[in-house]
Amino acid sequence: MLEIVPGSYLTVTPYGAWHAIARADENAERRALLSIMHEASSPLLSAAQARTWTACDNDEAALDVLLRLQEKACLEAWPEPRPAPSGTLEETLPALLAGLSDTHQAVLADSMGFCLASAGYATDTAEALAALSQLGDHLLDGWGNVDAAGISGLSFWPMHIGKTRLALTVSGRPRFNQRAFADLVWTLCVRYGEL
Repeated sequence: MLEIVPGSYLTVTPYGAWHAIARADENAERRALLSIMHEASSPLLSAAQARTWTACDNDEAALDVLLRLQEKACLEAWPEPRPAPSGTLEETLPALLAGLSDTHQAVLADSMGFCLASAGYATDTAEALAALSQLGDHLLDGWGNVDAAGISGLSFWPMHIGKTRLALTVSGRPRFNQRAFADLVWTLCVRYGEL
C-alpha cells in the first residue's frame, strides 16, 4: 500500500497527463489525475485528499488507486508545491504547443473546430487545421496523415479535459513525453477541468 510521506506534493507526469485525457471514460484513476491537475498548484498528499480525488469510500481503496498511478509512472511527489503555468491562455498556450512536436508546430481546437491557440502556423492555416481536427471526432484515438513508411507528418489527437473535448493537431513527430505536454494539460484542466 502507498505510504503517505508527510510534506509530499503531487504532480502529474507527461504519461499521467496522457492517461487522464486520452479517453472520456469514468474511472478512479482518471478522476484522481484530473482532480490533481484541477488545482492551481501541486496539492499536498493526504488520506482525506486521496479519498476526494478518487471518490473512494475508505483510505485503503483511495491510496491503492494512487499506488497504481505511481507504479504506472503517472504521478511524482515533490517536497515543495509546484505552480501550474501562469498567465492567460493566449500567453501560455503557444509556447507549450511549440514544445509538442519536433517541428514546433501545433494547433489546439475546441469541440466546434475553432482555433484556441497555435504555434508555428500562419493564422489561416491554424484555423483550417482546427476545423480539420474535428473530422475524427468519432474516433477514440488519434488519427494522422502518414507516409508509406507509416511515419506521420500530421496527427490529430482528442483531449478529454473533464467534460470538455478539445483536439490537438501536431505537425511532425509528437513529443508528448515532455514536461510541456503535462503543463499544457495542467493549464487546460485548471481552465476547463469541470469534473
